[in-house]
Amino acid sequence: MSVHFLKSGNAGIITLDRPDALHALSIEMVQQMTARLLEWQEDHEVGHIIISATGQRAFCSGGDVRQAVSYVQADPTGFSAEPYFRTEYSLDTVVATYSKPIISLVNGVVMGGGLGLCRNGAIMIVSETIKCAMPETAIGLFPDVGASLFLRAPGIAIGLMLGMTGQIIGAGDAIAWQIADKCVPFDRFDELQDKLCGCDSNISALEELISEFEVSGPDPILAQQETLINSLFQGTVAQIVERVAASADEIEQAQSWHHALTTRCPASIFVIHRLLAKMPPSDSVSEALQLDFQIACRMMRRSDFSEGVRAVLIDKDNAPSWSPNNISSITENEIDAIFEFDSSLRLNKTG
Repeated sequence: MSVHFLKSGNAGIITLDRPDALHALSIEMVQQMTARLLEWQEDHEVGHIIISATGQRAFCSGGDVRQAVSYVQADPTGFSAEPYFRTEYSLDTVVATYSKPIISLVNGVVMGGGLGLCRNGAIMIVSETIKCAMPETAIGLFPDVGASLFLRAPGIAIGLMLGMTGQIIGAGDAIAWQIADKCVPFDRFDELQDKLCGCDSNISALEELISEFEVSGPDPILAQQETLINSLFQGTVAQIVERVAASADEIEQAQSWHHALTTRCPASIFVIHRLLAKMPPSDSVSEALQLDFQIACRMMRRSDFSEGVRAVLIDKDNAPSWSPNNISSITENEIDAIFEFDSSLRLNKTG
C-alpha cells in the first residue's frame, strides 16, 4: 500500500509510502486520502491531521504525471485524463476547506502536487533540507494545485520567477516568501509527530507546541536578490525574457533563468504569466482549483504535455519539441483558447 492511515491520540496520521517514485501521487493514493479525510472529518476522535512521508529523500514529488500521460496516450483528445486531474484537485479542495487543522511534516523534495497538498493545509512544517519547486513548465503543464494563490504570497515578480522558471528553493527562501510556515530539524520530526498526537487540536495549542521545536532554519539565498527579481520579472513575457537575457552575461543566476525561459514550454510560461500578472486573484482556493481544472483539461489536449513528460521523465533526453517551439510564436488567441470558460468542465459536478 502506497499510503498508510493511523489514528493516534487526537490525530489522524497520513503517511505517504512510495519511496521509489519520491511519493508521487497516483490516482489511487489520492482517492484513498480523499476518502479517509472525509471519514475523519466526521470522526470525533480525530481533532487534527498530520501528513508525512517515509524515508529521507522526499515528501512528495508531485502528481504521478506518467499515469496522466498514459491516459492521454490512450486517448489523444485528452478527455481520458480529466478524471486524474479532477481527483487530484478534489483532494486539494478537501484539504483547503477542511474543518480540522492539517499539518504537514515536509522533508526533501516537495514539488508540484506535493506542494499543493501541504501548502493548502493549515501548517506546513519543513526541514532544513527541502527542495521546493513548481516545475510544471518543463513538462508542458503549468503551476497548478492553487499555485495562482500561494505564488502571489511573496509578490507577483517572485511568483513569476518561481512559476515561469521552476526555480528550486530551500527552506530559507520558502519561509521568507511565505510558501512554508515553520522550520524544524528533520531529526526531530518523529518526536514532534508524537507530541502533536497528544496535543489539543486548536490552532493556538498546535502552534505553541511546534514553536518548541522550531528553528530559524537556513539563511535565505534568492530572497537576497529580490531587487533583481523585481526588476527583471515584470511586464510582458517577451519583456521578461529580454531583460533576463540582457542580464545573463553578468549575473550567473540570470543565466539559469534565461536557460529555463528559453527551453521550457512556451505555452506553459504564458499560462502562468497570465494567471499571476494579468488576472485578479481567485477569491478562494476552491475557486483557484476550479480554474486550474479548466486550464489543465485544455492543456491535456495539446501535444506539449505528453512531449514534455517524454523528454524529461521517460526518455530523459531533455530535448522536447514544443508546439510552438519558442516564445515569439505564441499568440494571445492561443492562450485565450486555453482560458476560455467551458461550463462542462466543472471540478465539482454537483456545484
